[in-house]
Amino acid sequence: MTRDLQRSKKQASDSLRNFVAAMLTGGVFSCLYFSFDSAIADDPIQITRLSRLEVQSIIETPDRADIQVLETQKVPNPQDQLNSTAEVVPANPNVIAIKQAIDILQQGVARLENVDKYSFIFNRQERIEGELRDEQQIAVKLRHAPFSVYMKWMTGDRGRELLYTENENDGRMLVKLGGLKGRFVPTLKLDPHGERAKAESQHPVTQAGLKTMANELIKIRMHDLELAKTPNCIIEEGHTFNDRPCIKVYVEYVSKESSPEFRKAITLIDKELSLPVYSRSYTWPNENMVDVEQESLVSCYQFSDIVFETELADATWNTENPDYRFR
Repeated sequence: MTRDLQRSKKQASDSLRNFVAAMLTGGVFSCLYFSFDSAIADDPIQITRLSRLEVQSIIETPDRADIQVLETQKVPNPQDQLNSTAEVVPANPNVIAIKQAIDILQQGVARLENVDKYSFIFNRQERIEGELRDEQQIAVKLRHAPFSVYMKWMTGDRGRELLYTENENDGRMLVKLGGLKGRFVPTLKLDPHGERAKAESQHPVTQAGLKTMANELIKIRMHDLELAKTPNCIIEEGHTFNDRPCIKVYVEYVSKESSPEFRKAITLIDKELSLPVYSRSYTWPNENMVDVEQESLVSCYQFSDIVFETELADATWNTENPDYRFR
């Protein structure tokens, strides 16, 4: 894996809300995996997982000794400095990296403005009430206007279905449980912001999707720029996720004073789409932790098989769809 890194040694001070808030964060919305054909609970489903080697290559801390200066960080020509009457202030590489990440994500959001419907596979693993839950893989179809989401679980409560459409069903999401429970328990109508929903995910279904996640990351990175000292931020080229070229954005906070809840965040941004497809966030370790990286993991979100579709019919978000079990 070839690297082009941008990094810095500045420390962060000041309070800050880190990413994951999740769907992301983040953070920001439920992490899921999607398939494009809704399957019945008994259908055989091929589950996609990253290998341990792939995960390690993503989460490893960049080797600062190998970092090369990007084009945007090159030192000005000495002759140019002599010809300038103004005092030259060295550029902060952390600021440069953060602004570059913001610019890339804004391009991705702009592209989504022209996309009304899309589907994707979304993996989610979150720590809820101190417990790191098992990874889930969910098939999702999403529409921006009116905001609508259909999800089908491929692991965990396999076969579970969720349907939410803005301004319908009294603002409730419809949930049909998977397995045997789904055969006997009627469709549930739940508040997406209620306690039962919070017990299942860090983020409500109303925050699902790439657009929400990208906007949340932009918001967090812009907040980073307002700090007295920006956090360490490194942009690294040469990564791939599901065989697609990506750039890695590594952000690290060096003290609880600067970021009380989060210690570091890692994001992979698809180079073609300019959208976040992988995100991990970590809290601060304590003396009782043995495997710090695993035990301090707050959330991990993955998006794959993203397809921007115009063929998704309105029936995709209709409870009367014969392929669904909401009846």
